[in-house]
Amino acid sequence: MPGRVGDIVATGRPRRLFWRVADDLDYLWTLVRLRILDALAGLLPGTTADQQRTQDRERIKRAFPQIEP
Repeated sequence: MPGRVGDIVATGRPRRLFWRVADDLDYLWTLVRLRILDALAGLLPGTTADQQRTQDRERIKRAFPQIEP
């Protein structure tokens, strides 16, 4: 039977709004789960690039002591 309320909800703006809200909630839930996993796993070990970056920053600080980053 055409013209029912369900037809409007299934095809119109409310449907898009529903899926947009559902997608946003799913994204938020994913972020929460990843945050929990990060807290359980702890920090990642430093890489050689991290060590090199730290050394480079220290060298820059020694070379230009008056400039604050």
